[in-house]
Amino acid sequence: MRKSYKSYPPHTIKRSGIKVSWYNFETRELAEKASTIASHNAEVAWNQGYDFGYQSPGKITEEEDGTFTVCVP
Repeated sequence: MRKSYKSYPPHTIKRSGIKVSWYNFETRELAEKASTIASHNAEVAWNQGYDFGYQSPGKITEEEDGTFTVCVP
């Protein structure tokens, strides 16, 4: 069965890069949901031949302002 991409929870900021993007979330709970989805979406993309360079989709980073950033494919 072919997997399809899932949608992310609402985020406050989006930064785009060459191979990935980073979404910023107000709470850890939202970031953890987004991380799970990012890992799923990365697997779908990987199976389609996409690579992410040195980035790690699904990684959560806590920011100094108390928000959380998730690396997404």
